[in-house]
Amino acid sequence: MTRSSTTVTRTAARHRIIAPDLARGLTLLGIALANVGTAWVGNDAADLAAGYGGVYDNSVLDKISVVLGTMFVHVRGLPMFATLVGLGVGMITMSLWRRGYPPGSARGVLARRYGFLALFGLIHMVFIFFGDIMVFYGLAGIVLGLLISLRDKILLWIAGVLLALQAVVFTALGVFTALNPDISNAFSGSAGFGTPNTYGENLLLGLLAVMNNTIGFPLQALIYMPLLLLGFVAARRGVFTDVASHRRLLLTWTGVGAAVVVLIGLPWGLAEIGVLPVTLAPLFQMMNLGFGQLTGPAIIAAVALLSRPLQERVDRARAAGDPVVLPLPVWALLALGKRSMTGYVLQSVFFLIAVKPFALGLGEGQGAFELSLIAFVVWLLTLLIALGLEYAGKPGPLEHLHRLLSYGRNGLQQRWMPREHRLANAVPAGPAGGQTVPADGLSGAERADAAGAETEHLPGAGRPPVPHNTGPAAHRYAQANRGSTEERRD
Repeated sequence: MTRSSTTVTRTAARHRIIAPDLARGLTLLGIALANVGTAWVGNDAADLAAGYGGVYDNSVLDKISVVLGTMFVHVRGLPMFATLVGLGVGMITMSLWRRGYPPGSARGVLARRYGFLALFGLIHMVFIFFGDIMVFYGLAGIVLGLLISLRDKILLWIAGVLLALQAVVFTALGVFTALNPDISNAFSGSAGFGTPNTYGENLLLGLLAVMNNTIGFPLQALIYMPLLLLGFVAARRGVFTDVASHRRLLLTWTGVGAAVVVLIGLPWGLAEIGVLPVTLAPLFQMMNLGFGQLTGPAIIAAVALLSRPLQERVDRARAAGDPVVLPLPVWALLALGKRSMTGYVLQSVFFLIAVKPFALGLGEGQGAFELSLIAFVVWLLTLLIALGLEYAGKPGPLEHLHRLLSYGRNGLQQRWMPREHRLANAVPAGPAGGQTVPADGLSGAERADAAGAETEHLPGAGRPPVPHNTGPAAHRYAQANRGSTEERRD
């Protein structure tokens, strides 16, 4: 083994798709870079690009950081995570379908899982970071669970209409602001939401954010729900489990994302630093809000294409029963991606300590370049912690708690049956008394493994037993999942 490669054996028992984990690890870097200058630190005194890190004293490094941010950071990470959340919901839904869960029970599993995600986000929002996104993703996951009986074509139509509507509305707003300088000036200030000087003020800001997010959820849903739908359909169609068969689709998405970066992100950055007229910045900013959503699935598509050789190496090694050898940076990204919730909250804790005035206050008066360095160091710390947990064979603490709360100590049923049937089929555990063992004989550890539905490799084949619920909803649910492989040619 070379110094740049590491043998991975702990996760070889389960066939794990590496592209989503790689994307999650990279997304956390993008979120750190985006949040540091727009939410954690406000730079109203900056000469240029005050809302995006700021340029001080005509610094070339600050200007380069601003342009790279408008191209690759702003409205990139959240669309990626929205797509990945939809992908996760789709993978879990397919797993539940294969286990014979009827639609009502499947929705219950999803509601518990994403309800607890929203609860975690609520705590994070109030006590640490007002800009939390887990609350929205949790609620959106519950809403998406209500749609699992719909066919892919219907979901894609909904996503397409909402994305087109966004593009038109935000572009029109951008043109309007560019033609009205007084309104345009409102977009040239800091995008931050104020800098709390005490932890008490930070708590108050978090409470206000809860109210704001409650009122604003419908608007957030209109913006991000199309991406969840795209991720959900991608999971049902096996897009990321069979990259070779979907190469043209993934290349198309990659091209769309590249076009947004070059045609919108680049001129926006140049306008922010004064190379293009500053009055054009709000136009491109608004266009980026509309078209930038497309970069979420686009970047994930690019990651899937680039990681295909690594996935094939992993598959060959596991098929042969050999250890999986991956470059250390890749393994580190995978480790963070598997612990993305823990990594996301940890970066908030580190930012709170590093940049807030009531803590170290390192971000005050710093430009985009210095803030980007702080963000990178914060992300790197979470990467190293995740890598240490991977070496130790430990899950992320928040992921472990989330799974325990969502699925219970015994995890999901391997084959669904009504609760009364499970109780009737339970048998005594032995002389210890009082405890029962499920009739299928699975241990708690085996069921916890089975609960890792979000990371399963999704074969298109396999039919579950007919669930006890065979009404119209169950029929639509089964047809939607069974038809997902048949619709790949459409």
